[in-house]
Amino acid sequence: MKLTELFAQPDPAFGQAMTDLLETFHHSDDSQAPYQRDQFTHQLEQSGMPEAGLAMADYLTRLATLVPGASHLTSPRYMGHMTAPLPAFTAELSRLVVMLNQNPMKMESSRLLSFLEREVLAKLHRLVYRADEPFYGTHMHAKDAALGVMTSGGTIANVTALWLARNRACGDNLFALYEQGYRGAVILGSRLMHYSFDKGMDLLGLGARSVWRLETDQHNRLSLAALEQALAQCKEQKLKVLALVGVAGSTDFGSIDPLPELAAIAAREQIHFHVDAAWGGPTLFSPRYQGLLAGIEHADTVTLDGHKQLLVPLGTGMLLCRQPDLMMAVKREAPYAIRASSFDQGRFTLEGTRPANALYLDAAFQLFGQLGYAELIEANYDRARLMASLIEQDPAFELMSAPVMNLLSYRCIPPHLQGKVLDEAANEQVNAFNVALQKAQRAEGHSFVSRTQRAVGRYGAQPLTLLRAVLLNPLIEERHIRELLADQKRLGDEIAGQLFG
Repeated sequence: MKLTELFAQPDPAFGQAMTDLLETFHHSDDSQAPYQRDQFTHQLEQSGMPEAGLAMADYLTRLATLVPGASHLTSPRYMGHMTAPLPAFTAELSRLVVMLNQNPMKMESSRLLSFLEREVLAKLHRLVYRADEPFYGTHMHAKDAALGVMTSGGTIANVTALWLARNRACGDNLFALYEQGYRGAVILGSRLMHYSFDKGMDLLGLGARSVWRLETDQHNRLSLAALEQALAQCKEQKLKVLALVGVAGSTDFGSIDPLPELAAIAAREQIHFHVDAAWGGPTLFSPRYQGLLAGIEHADTVTLDGHKQLLVPLGTGMLLCRQPDLMMAVKREAPYAIRASSFDQGRFTLEGTRPANALYLDAAFQLFGQLGYAELIEANYDRARLMASLIEQDPAFELMSAPVMNLLSYRCIPPHLQGKVLDEAANEQVNAFNVALQKAQRAEGHSFVSRTQRAVGRYGAQPLTLLRAVLLNPLIEERHIRELLADQKRLGDEIAGQLFG
């Protein structure tokens, strides 16, 4: 095959092969290629490229050996992570996104799609901040305004928020803080803050010690008493608080910090208020549950993550700004591409080149609509409550937190400890049991939940291994939940015999 033929019209046989691979994949589960690290590394041990390109048929043969080893994220018995199952139209739309190969960093390399990105951000801004029509008419396509920016995910959105907060406080010169009489700078949030904030403060040159993770209350929300104590401590030690972070959907429990109270404290102390709503933000679509996020409209910045509850592909994150001129604090230009007189969104983004993923959001917004999102979100939240009730009814399990959204934590109790009061020694046995159980379920491949390790109020400060279920797939039915729990009980009986005799 001539190299130029690879740039011509796609081979129909190749397209059919992709369809067949996906069809087979979506009707299987991880048990078809169980996770075995040694086997996977042996399968992929060639460090050199082929000297000449393969024939297409030979490449398809190779691809057919790789796809079964991918994670079956769309299986209704896979309830372990925050990666969304994608609607079927995404497959064809992705062809368009990839083959157009637009770069919204600059208007010249994306033209109309640069303005589509602005429109999509305006829709999300309106969902969160609920400004009026004249506001969006004025600012949506204004040259020196940005209602937000697209990013490759929630991590970059959170890092960008910290970048903004730092520049608001002292420009891009940390030494200015010392000139103002401060001895350093910190951010404040709960112990359940995402680890991206540690990355962000490290990149800003402030280090991990500048991230103060405060205690939570019995509902896994930032403790207001702990926050007030930390603020007093910062004043005493002459530390500048760059940002107060509120969590709207923690990764461990789906808990939501007291956003109205945090907003009032941030306003009182004149601190940048950021809400990480990467998981929970789309709750605002639901009339039944949107009250959970009361107060988010007072945040200076808000992170959303499209590959979670907005149901679009990976690599689609957003940072929203309450004030349209806020992004000017990080504005950067380049004479060959990002000029001061342009409309280029690249002036405000940490990343340069990136794909036109706003097309995925636009499709989802147009095809689901607000009512569609509300229906999907409410059904998933109801599934979490169903799963919680099944767990509470069975002595083989212990629910560790009532579901706030569609994420819950629980653990399986080995038979010899069921119905008993669990002390520290017993909890160590339960921890080992749940680690082994989660690994066994993952290796078997028919169903899956992830695991985490957190202290839970009723057991004091002891770290506990928790099973973590994410109810995100709209195809999950009650039978899938029951089957998953039955798998855990069956595997649990086997593991208990191995561990405890």
